[in-house]
Amino acid sequence: MQPSTAIRPITLALSLLLLAGCAEFNSGYGYSNRYNSSYLQSDFDELQAFGSGMATMPSSTRAKTCRSLLKQQKISPNPDIYLRLMIGRLLSDACGDISRILSGVNSIPPGNMPDARLQRLVTIDTEILKRLNNASRRHGSQECSQRSEPSGPESKSNNGEKKNETRLLREKLEAIRSMEKHLDENEEAK
Repeated sequence: MQPSTAIRPITLALSLLLLAGCAEFNSGYGYSNRYNSSYLQSDFDELQAFGSGMATMPSSTRAKTCRSLLKQQKISPNPDIYLRLMIGRLLSDACGDISRILSGVNSIPPGNMPDARLQRLVTIDTEILKRLNNASRRHGSQECSQRSEPSGPESKSNNGEKKNETRLLREKLEAIRSMEKHLDENEEAK
């Protein structure tokens, strides 16, 4: 598998979150410290706001939020935390093991998700996590086979490819940010 195919699921996940619409995340970066009252009843808009807030956080703050979610999930597991971990895992590896998150989300009784939009979001995010999990497994096995290959001119060309891929990824990220800004402007105009 080429490195660009490993990045595609992440780009897809971010794009889907943006296409679902962006909501303001009013509580800022301090969200992880206020989980008790926030997890009582998640709905689509609340999860969307959570995902949007996570997307705008620096990676260190995302990791801190994920650790808080994982800690709370161990203390008092409930569907709302699993849903937040699911969304958080799309944005940060620190949100835990994909298999465990999917197992937790699959254990949520259908009656706890009466909102059709929420059900569709969970379905989409579940499939994205499955793809990410499969891609990371393939990438791990590919790394093992590459370790045994000799380095040389090919490794130099791979380095150039990585730089091009990084540049393309940055361009895509800027395009996503531009789309998000445009969506926010449209929401404010309404």
